[in-house]
Amino acid sequence: AVVSTQSTGVQEEIKKATGASVLHKYINTDEAAAMGSAFMAATASSVFRTKEIKLKDANQFPFFVAFHKLVLNDEGDITEEKLVNKELYYRNNAYPQKKAMTFTKFTDDFHFNVSYGNLAFLSEGQSKEFGVEELMRVNIKGVRDVYNQHHDKTAKGIKAHLLVSESGMINIDSVEAIFETIPANKTESGWLDSVSNFFGGNEEGEQKEGEKKDGETKEGEAKVGANRTSRVHLSPC
Repeated sequence: AVVSTQSTGVQEEIKKATGASVLHKYINTDEAAAMGSAFMAATASSVFRTKEIKLKDANQFPFFVAFHKLVLNDEGDITEEKLVNKELYYRNNAYPQKKAMTFTKFTDDFHFNVSYGNLAFLSEGQSKEFGVEELMRVNIKGVRDVYNQHHDKTAKGIKAHLLVSESGMINIDSVEAIFETIPANKTESGWLDSVSNFFGGNEEGEQKEGEKKDGETKEGEAKVGANRTSRVHLSPC
């Protein structure tokens, strides 16, 4: 059943919830929602001509990415694993939006977890009703094979691209291994090459070892004397 905010009973409950003694009624919330929906539908339609209406949604709950950071000694051996929990999408981040993380220490299969986090703004009751905070575990497989195939190049890390869609859902858009080759002739133009390959892994994003990065070089951009970059796409699972 649909209950109108013009109902006296609803208004009394709003007063109790907000602690307000008087409700401002100069805006009819029900009509405003209906009219706003009608205008947005007309804007999205090719049949009607309206003034452009720009709206941006924002995610209400922060998204975190957690993984075990490898600490290496001078010989390249793993001496320690540290749990890193990074906030990739802050509360009220506009969406749809894509971000990425670059993992530079992994040379073999690994995984990372995506979950809600930093929910201190919720009340005790809301926290109890929130439910499970972990959203997904992303497994990146076949890393060692790809590194062996490109052993003659400099590995720059595994980049995972994460996308918050128009519906506010977070997903892995793509995962790729980045390799760089320094050209023999530094005067020749650099190029960007995408190499397609089969993998068994799980997600996408970009950020250096847990650091966020919103922008990146446009694909196809080249600079004179630039290093050559190869990208091998992986399939996260």
